Amino acid sequence: MSWPAAEVDIDAALIGSLLRSQFPALADLGVVKVAEGFDNSLWRLGDKLVLRIPRREIAADLIENELRWLPDLAGHVSLATPLPLKAGVPSDGFPWPWLIARWIDGVAGDETAPNVRAQSAVALATFLREIHLEAPDNAPHNPFRSVPLAERESVLLLRLHELGSDVDGEAVRSLWNSVRDAPRGSQPRTWLHGDFHPGNTLYRDGVLVGVVDFGDLCAGDPATDLAGGLMSLPYVALGEFFDTYKTCDDATLRRTIGWAVLFGVFFVSLGISDRPSYLSIGTLALANAAQLAKDL
Repeated sequence: MSWPAAEVDIDAALIGSLLRSQFPALADLGVVKVAEGFDNSLWRLGDKLVLRIPRREIAADLIENELRWLPDLAGHVSLATPLPLKAGVPSDGFPWPWLIARWIDGVAGDETAPNVRAQSAVALATFLREIHLEAPDNAPHNPFRSVPLAERESVLLLRLHELGSDVDGEAVRSLWNSVRDAPRGSQPRTWLHGDFHPGNTLYRDGVLVGVVDFGDLCAGDPATDLAGGLMSLPYVALGEFFDTYKTCDDATLRRTIGWAVLFGVFFVSLGISDRPSYLSIGTLALANAAQLAKDL
């Protein structure tokens, strides 16, 4: 598994052209590239804004999803979110939608020391409690997040095969098999952040201050997001994390372990191939999942 290549060339000249044609009042603020994400390129616009623009066609739907739904949910959470302020539209110069949002000062969680992240168990769980509201019937369906855990098995096995001896494949498969079919029961679908991992959290002065990248907002199983706690925190902090979240029965914990196994394998793969900071996140997720399964 590797970081996908950009399908378009995005540079300061393109950004400047889009701003002059669609938001001329912002065109002179100055732009600086700050990150190249999995799906989007991020450019700081002046002191208070950030421009997110798809680097792949698949990300266009994520931009539209965030524009549609994040304003409805941002008011329910206590952490800062990159609330969309302007919606860029496709044009002759660029084929997909893009957006301008408020800038949040901070350092990404994957670039933050583990001992700092360890102090954020309450804040992480509180955010999830706040966003895990019952989702309406028209909430978006995500083909990778809104599905039962067992439907992700084929891609998990593929990634394990690709990793070979870089992980203990036998142990991972055994753990996966033990939790894969944990029942969901009659629990309602809730809103999910959909991509809740350290790289999408922001810390400032040692404190968790924001959560970003809401393109995968969807309805589904809250265990999908709860796995982000296993990706972010040392095992000793997970008790506080789950105590703060409160509503987490045995079956939900097992599904959380399963999602953490899936994401852990993905992050190990990305860490080895392209993004070194993701490797420790993946190994932490797998270690936490294994220990939590033992302690159930």
